[in-house]
Amino acid sequence: MTVAARPRVPRPSEDPNGGPRRLVGSLAALGGRLPGVHDLLLMQCTGSLRPLGGGGLPAWARQVLRAHPWVTVARAPSVAGSPVDTPHPVRCTRDMSAAAETWIPVTVRGSERGQRLDALTPRAAVARTLRPEQLPDRLGLLPPGRVAAVPALAALPAAGQLIADHRLAWGPIGAIGYELATGEPVAGPLSPLRVVLRAPQPVSRRDALQLRRALSRLRVPLQAELETRHGAVMLTEYAASPLTLTLLTPDGPREVHDPWFPREL
Repeated sequence: MTVAARPRVPRPSEDPNGGPRRLVGSLAALGGRLPGVHDLLLMQCTGSLRPLGGGGLPAWARQVLRAHPWVTVARAPSVAGSPVDTPHPVRCTRDMSAAAETWIPVTVRGSERGQRLDALTPRAAVARTLRPEQLPDRLGLLPPGRVAAVPALAALPAAGQLIADHRLAWGPIGAIGYELATGEPVAGPLSPLRVVLRAPQPVSRRDALQLRRALSRLRVPLQAELETRHGAVMLTEYAASPLTLTLLTPDGPREVHDPWFPREL
């Protein structure tokens, strides 16, 4: 008697057609991690954004998100479950038997001065994420005339060379970072070049002072943040060697002596 072979059932990591199963949705968009402050998020479900002040999105924010559905991760705590002021939030399609949603603090940037909206977005609504470190390579995607018209954009390669001498990962943030991510011309001739410097390990005051002096020779106003594991401190403040520093954290500013080993003062 011949026993028919049982069909092989694909494992969870395999595609039914024989290929490897691809990650899709927010897990793939975020690389399996929660986004960090200054990351740019492309939204696939802008209707799920919830303003921190309650209510719906203002008209200008809806207009901006229709044209360019990008938001910036803010320096604030994430929220598990549903935000307290939205007992019945509208969610993107997801497995309702899964763990509670993680809501990410974000900022919606408008085209006019003062148009900033702090909100929360569910992780399931994120289609793509761009870290500041990925943005310098996108400079070539902008029209050459646009780069020449905005000094902060034109200074980006020179700033990158100076920072590379100190072996720090870095990327532009603020208006310059947003324009590089979205292509939307939000920066102006007077826009500062804001950058984040990844510093998980301590940076000496001497190195910080040398870098600050080198960056100050660029012909654009420049603001640099040293991002530690506990928060950020401004490069100019740290290089000046004050006894007390202001450390920017998700729970608000703290006064510390050492941004890498912060203790309560």
